[in-house]
Amino acid sequence: MTSTERYTLYGDLTTRDAVVIATLLGAKGLALDRVEETPSLSLALASRSGRERGPYLHTPEGAVLADLRSILDWVDRSHPEPRLLPSSPVRRTCALLLEDWVELWLPLWPGRSWATLERLASHLEASRFLTGPRPVRADWILAAWLETDVLVHPHARGHVEQSAPRLARLAEDLLELGACLPPQEDDVVPISLLAILEEIGGDYHTYLERNRSALEARHEQLHLDLGDGRSSWAVRPECERRRVAIRRDLTQAESMTRRLVAGVLEPVGAWRVLALPPVLEALDPADPRSL
Repeated sequence: MTSTERYTLYGDLTTRDAVVIATLLGAKGLALDRVEETPSLSLALASRSGRERGPYLHTPEGAVLADLRSILDWVDRSHPEPRLLPSSPVRRTCALLLEDWVELWLPLWPGRSWATLERLASHLEASRFLTGPRPVRADWILAAWLETDVLVHPHARGHVEQSAPRLARLAEDLLELGACLPPQEDDVVPISLLAILEEIGGDYHTYLERNRSALEARHEQLHLDLGDGRSSWAVRPECERRRVAIRRDLTQAESMTRRLVAGVLEPVGAWRVLALPPVLEALDPADPRSL
């Protein structure tokens, strides 16, 4: 990349998504400038990107991108090395499931987050990062969420540093790695990840099933009891789009590959939602207007 081939990030670095974009581009060794958003600038960026909310990324080619997953996918396609999303099917699917869980679900669990964070810390102590010794995009999303939403509160920081110290230093570990990522070519996930996948299958995927049904019925809310009493939840089209995107990724693979992934995910309850067809046949996970 030449000095003129720079990315520009329009967003607040106190927010999770802006931190994820900035740190992941840094991990790929890409030049990045940051510009503070103003109301008039936000209107222009929203018009260019088709999204009402940032952060926004202006690419060297002149495109304006929004939506965290879309930005990360575009950067990975344009700059495939170092690889931050596994190519092997089991670890790739697990990495995508973890991304969505950390981004779309984990911040909604304030009442049960301590136990989840402690399980995550135990897993990372055993495996180093979420899918093994090499970090994936979900690790940066997790670290950014911790730094912007959790560790900024003194009481929460004290609790994490005492009961889940591995999480407290996750961002530091990722920054120290930079673009020097260890190779990992196998398709084996750490055994300690299975407990995390089981939690995802039990909580988030139960929500995804009900979310899909509610979208089909055109409801705006759903009622769900995940062990702490019956409560109301917003119906979220984005969650269905992400589920369909992972399902589509698998349906394009060979049947042997799908059986391999199912063999890992089905015993922990994290396969069933991927087998469900889209709630609408015309659903396009890349199009925010599809629902």
